[in-house]
Amino acid sequence: MAVGRARLLLLSLAATPFVVCVTHAPRQTIPLVRRTFLTGTTPTVDRSHNPAAALLLSKEVGRVTMLWMEPNGVGLYNGLARADPSAKVTRFETMVALGFIPIVTLNPWTVAPGRGIVRNDGSGSADFRDTGFRQRMCDEASRIARRFRPRYFSIGNEVNSVYEQLGAERFAELAALEKDLHRVVKKESPATKVVVVLSYSQLVDVQGEPRFRLVSALRGSYDVLGLTTYPWKRYARPAEMPQNYYSRVTAFTDAPIGFTEIGWSSDERQGGSDEEQVEFLVRFLELTRGMKLEFVNWAFLHDLPESAVTGFVVQRSHLGLGLRRYDGTPKPVWSLFRSLAAMPGP
Repeated sequence: MAVGRARLLLLSLAATPFVVCVTHAPRQTIPLVRRTFLTGTTPTVDRSHNPAAALLLSKEVGRVTMLWMEPNGVGLYNGLARADPSAKVTRFETMVALGFIPIVTLNPWTVAPGRGIVRNDGSGSADFRDTGFRQRMCDEASRIARRFRPRYFSIGNEVNSVYEQLGAERFAELAALEKDLHRVVKKESPATKVVVVLSYSQLVDVQGEPRFRLVSALRGSYDVLGLTTYPWKRYARPAEMPQNYYSRVTAFTDAPIGFTEIGWSSDERQGGSDEEQVEFLVRFLELTRGMKLEFVNWAFLHDLPESAVTGFVVQRSHLGLGLRRYDGTPKPVWSLFRSLAAMPGP
């Protein structure tokens, strides 16, 4: 019955028909003979604003997908538990029934206009030591784990942003909270793999020594170390990325790595191109070969529209990161990433 209701919900989401475009095979080939990790993308819509079509296209490039909801801090459980009125199932249950592996995301921090990074509870405070806040976050994590038992549960996204903007003391407070969140999730759902995500660019593409000590500070708070990576902001071409660009992080963790967001912009106004996107995917696979990878999630299915740029959450640097254009047409990297997903793997 759950599958039937999920299909009903998928149909109810569809507002317009969609066309799957066939593209020529990319000229570059995947530097692997077997895939040892899961793949996926975040199913952003094209200009048709058809989430059902986006979900179906996403299945062509893997099963893993980031599940973001609002609010994604205190209050997340109520959002996840809200069922579609017609299909009578939640968004999480729909995605699982359709064969996806959602990565549920609970984030202790957010960005407030004019205030910068604050706690994700609507208070506007940046005090992560507050016992009331810590208890509310742990309650959210406990209820979500007990009800949904997700395969992957991210309990903090790009948490080193707190270090960069608020300093070492606030980050230490957040790291202690992450350990508490890990504990309550594992108590309710031992099989769930807990993920804590860091921005890799903020770890290595910085002045001075890489900040790998932050990885060590989070030990005990994750089963999978999550990373986001957008190296196009530092390197003009993927070929310029050093051979040890990714592998050096393995000296600071024994856990598998889950790339929750990878991407290279094709936006020419930011120095990118379609060709560089393809080159980046090949280079990424070369540089991570031999690493213990859990999953690789491409940032976006479709490019975000310029109208999404607010300068607050969505910035111009988010443009051009999709596997496909906002008009729905595929880019060359779409075919290559789809070939990766089609390889023999887990």
